Amino acid sequence: MNPMLISVDAKAKTPKARFRARELRRIIALVFRYRVTLMFGLAATVAFACLHTASVGGAFPIFKLLLEEEGLQGWTDRTIAGARLGVHFAPPAADRRIALIGLDSDSLLYRQGLRPGNRVWDAQGRSAAELLSDLAHVGTGEAISVQTDSVTDSSSQPGSLTLQPGDLDASLGLLRWVASFIPGNADQDKFRTLMCLLAGLVALIVLGNVFRYFGEVLIAEAILRAMMRLRSDLYERTLHLPMSFFSGKPTSDLVGRFVQDIQEIQRGMLSFFSKFIREPLRAVFILGLALTLDWRLTLTVVVVTPLAVVVFWRIGRSVKKSNRKLLKAYGRMIGALTASLENLRVVKAYTAEDHERERLKEVDRVVLKQQVRLAKLQAFVSPAMETVAVFAGSILTLWIASRVLKHEIPVSNFATLGVALSVLFDPVRKLSDVYVRVMRSTAGAERVFQVIDQPIETELAPADIELKPLEKSIEYVNVTFTYPGAETPALQDINLSIRKGESVAIVGPNGCGKTTLASMLPRLFDPDVGKIRYDGVDIRKATLKSLRGQVGLVTQEAVVFSGTPIDNIAYGQTSVDQQGVRHAALQASADEFIQNIPGGYDASLAERGTTLSGGQRQRLAIARAIFRNAPILIFDEATSQIDSESELKIQTALREFAKHRTTLIIAHRLSTIQFANRIIMMDAGRILDTGTHAELFERCPLYRNLCETQFLTEPAPTGAPGVA
Repeated sequence: MNPMLISVDAKAKTPKARFRARELRRIIALVFRYRVTLMFGLAATVAFACLHTASVGGAFPIFKLLLEEEGLQGWTDRTIAGARLGVHFAPPAADRRIALIGLDSDSLLYRQGLRPGNRVWDAQGRSAAELLSDLAHVGTGEAISVQTDSVTDSSSQPGSLTLQPGDLDASLGLLRWVASFIPGNADQDKFRTLMCLLAGLVALIVLGNVFRYFGEVLIAEAILRAMMRLRSDLYERTLHLPMSFFSGKPTSDLVGRFVQDIQEIQRGMLSFFSKFIREPLRAVFILGLALTLDWRLTLTVVVVTPLAVVVFWRIGRSVKKSNRKLLKAYGRMIGALTASLENLRVVKAYTAEDHERERLKEVDRVVLKQQVRLAKLQAFVSPAMETVAVFAGSILTLWIASRVLKHEIPVSNFATLGVALSVLFDPVRKLSDVYVRVMRSTAGAERVFQVIDQPIETELAPADIELKPLEKSIEYVNVTFTYPGAETPALQDINLSIRKGESVAIVGPNGCGKTTLASMLPRLFDPDVGKIRYDGVDIRKATLKSLRGQVGLVTQEAVVFSGTPIDNIAYGQTSVDQQGVRHAALQASADEFIQNIPGGYDASLAERGTTLSGGQRQRLAIARAIFRNAPILIFDEATSQIDSESELKIQTALREFAKHRTTLIIAHRLSTIQFANRIIMMDAGRILDTGTHAELFERCPLYRNLCETQFLTEPAPTGAPGVA
């Protein structure tokens, strides 16, 4: 199989696997066409991230309840009391004294000379919990007397201090209101509190997962619709590309762009809009929670992030390069499979099953090599990230533990912070997979947009003339054409005039340019040099629709589409004349076999007409050309696979149908070219001679040799159409 790929010129390919921001922007812009659905999905994703963070934060009150003696009620009282006084109290000690671990510079205790490490206790001998409760719930301006172990104000008694807690702000008021629902600190009260906390935590998780479900569904719907639109755009562009784009190149790689490449884009966008939005939000919210618990420790964790970024970037470059090679290998594999299956009769006839298996195995080895390389790269990401996380986590655990043992942070804070930081690494780990998928999607997008960005036929030359049915002649003027990639021209200096209503047969050895010459008329190819005139108008200035509307074409390989015989005969027509379809089928001798098919004209034909014989497919294709009723007919080996009896019937019909029509006939049978008023003899892309059969047989050695080896050994009988 030819390994060439349907793509732009090799010079336009990106030699290095780098991030393709332009392709990513184009894909995102395509997805944003469905912004309403997408925005609802993203909103649900944001809601999930918030609720997920809240559920992680829900571990804090549970740890407070289970791990610390003061319990949840005691913690809320201590927090509110400290905030009202501008200090940070340590959990109460067994001797009813409360240590200070932090003071605001404008607080009364700081102005009285107290510093971290000093302690206060109730002047009346009540417990520390009772003192903190009074400080949390006493009205603004009311005074409470406490004892201290250090007072420098000469106006106060040594060891005594009167405290007046400040106003409650909104957050403290909310916390005190919530705390009013918390039962006492007895064991049975703690159990009821734990049940309530767990019920709330479960509710948060369930609600968060509901938002996650709807977010993923809505985002997926928007992306899937965008991919359907991208496939449609790619298909529309492909249908309108000039035939020169496909010349000498297999279609397997193009099919791979429709299937494999768009699948890669789809996977990348699903990861981008779900995980890439959700996971950073989770990370940011969890990071905020961790900062509130211990900002110094959390910022230390963030230092590990640049190392992860470097790992992502290096792996992403390798992934994109390997994925581009994998996509090309997929195209080769599809081509090898298609060639083997389409030509299975020949494979079996020549007992070449083992040969084809080995050929496919060689292609498969290339695919396997790239798949394994990608698998290695993707498999490396998570272990690498987890290894970094283990090393960093071990060091951080030692640091945190040392602070806990020194009573610098409470055990509940340590436990909650551990949960938060462990959860924080989960979105970072998932983002590594997102980056890989996005890099793979940009490789697929690059290949898809290479096709979409190709100029279509109508963009290659300005055209605004609407052609009418031919009135005078068609003229080829100094036409030269070379297929892309070919070294020699397929046509050279062609000068030919075809009058309206004239039937012209084009003959010559294989590869001499017969089909190319006929294909130039409907502009399947454009001349490199010269022009083709239609009633004096350069056909490149005529609209393609009006030009091709004048031409009916029957190719050497009869094309049958999936559908009914009616669909095939009336192919491309917006309205179907049932009677006209049947009449065209009768003229092409197709009606007889169509009537014998179960279902008749409404029967469902297999793709490519595999349930029909070669002759039946050709008669169906001829019926299509007859039904089109175009003023110009092109028959390229149109009866090559039809038996003699059917050929005679078709020739009789075509002789009648070709009257008053301009006809180009490419054939290797003398009985076929007898329809022609004139015969064009070609060789090596040039016109050698023109004339009737008798004239050419007499004066053209190559034509005579062609007749003796492929046609007949003597001239056609006198009176045959087209013979002088």
